[in-house]
Amino acid sequence: MLFFLFPLGLVFAIIFSSRSHYNKVKDIDFPNSKQRLLDLNHVVIKKDVGFTPRLLFFEKDGNFIGIMKPLEIPWWMFPFRIFNESLHELFPLTYGFISHDEETQFTFRKTGWLKQVKLTIFDRENQDIGTYIQEELKALFRIKGKLYNEKDEEVLSIEASGFSGDFRWKDEEGKQWAYFYNGKFPHEYKNIFRDTHNDIVELSDTLSKQDKVRLLAVIGYLFMARVNSKAQ
Repeated sequence: MLFFLFPLGLVFAIIFSSRSHYNKVKDIDFPNSKQRLLDLNHVVIKKDVGFTPRLLFFEKDGNFIGIMKPLEIPWWMFPFRIFNESLHELFPLTYGFISHDEETQFTFRKTGWLKQVKLTIFDRENQDIGTYIQEELKALFRIKGKLYNEKDEEVLSIEASGFSGDFRWKDEEGKQWAYFYNGKFPHEYKNIFRDTHNDIVELSDTLSKQDKVRLLAVIGYLFMARVNSKAQ
């Protein structure tokens, strides 16, 4: 009986822990960012507490930018989430970035799993603006992929650590697009989030709007997959 009761007890323990943390943060009033996402040169990425996978995006001063989340999760996927929150990665899903004023800034459709993952990226007008293809078999140790524009021209080669998520991405001309590092979050929020070793991504100011959307879609997917294997 213990063999069968242990998984059930573990599920209830996770639910209790998540609920406890949620009660701490649900009434916190974060100030909203006064800038649009595509005008920012950095984002702080935090895992949200909840049953569905979501990422919270902040500025380094604590201002809230928006949320990245699946736009629709079929009802039949929820039993899989109870036993393992990363199992949604097995199925095709559409994710979107919704700003704090409830506007969808961009979306991407994730397909594939074991051998290869493909993201089809759409702008706020739902126009196809590019794709990202990742060799999933190698992702455990070293993430490798290619980012393409709407003409199927390669614009960026993606590499990141499969363990820490560290990356520094440059194009063929040597221009840096983005890099990841662990940094500090505002002191007044340290009772909610860690005050050090927070996930921060710096973005180049010279990117076009479409390139920045493509880049943020890839970053969102990588962090979405990462937080499901590592609790924040």
